Amino acid sequence: MKNKLEKKISLVEIEELKKIKKYNRRNIKKILNDYPSQYIIGYVNFYGNKIIVNKNVLIPRYETETLVYKTLELIKDMKIHNPKILDLCTGSGCISIALKKELNCEIIASDISNKAIKVAKKNAKFNKIKLEFIKSDLFQNINNNDFDVIISNPPYIPEKEILPEMVKKEPKIALFSGEKGINHIILIIEQFKNYVNKKFLLALEIHETHKIILEEYLKDKKYNYKFEKDLVGKDRYLFIFNE
Repeated sequence: MKNKLEKKISLVEIEELKKIKKYNRRNIKKILNDYPSQYIIGYVNFYGNKIIVNKNVLIPRYETETLVYKTLELIKDMKIHNPKILDLCTGSGCISIALKKELNCEIIASDISNKAIKVAKKNAKFNKIKLEFIKSDLFQNINNNDFDVIISNPPYIPEKEILPEMVKKEPKIALFSGEKGINHIILIIEQFKNYVNKKFLLALEIHETHKIILEEYLKDKKYNYKFEKDLVGKDRYLFIFNE
């Protein structure tokens, strides 16, 4: 059984389960049946911060840590001081917490899910971070029009994509976005200009197959933009900006 478990989760996670006294037959069986170990442990490390997770939020991943890192670099390069930031589709709040700890900034974090916002609020409190939370379907309930930075890890998986069984246990509302997986991304790009200052940065995590589709979509837009790769060389980020 131990060998089967090690194929599902890392040795670090096994040690963590032991540490918090959740290494038992019942939980091992759940993991072997593709239930995410992170939900059993109850938290993950994201950008050096302990982030509470449960079945109501997407599990933060290294790709999103890289989104945070690249966004911080661009904010510095663009000389955006004390930025006002909107984090759309905040989920667990991991992006907002990471940015707030690195910057002198004001952040509004929004999500369509009340259950996700509840988790994000717990994370802000646990990490001693002050954030403003708004329940909103993308920009629907956002009234500010003076953001310097908008960042989002939105749903971006095509509806018919075959996912690992473990990923299927995460909230579908945070995963799928129409036939091609770009519905949320297009809506954000179509609407974001109504909510930013003249000098702005829009930072998006995207699906690895989206670059060609989005390049075609953006070719007639008068935006400065660039795509960036993740740590394994896949096109995973789109940055739209005006300096």
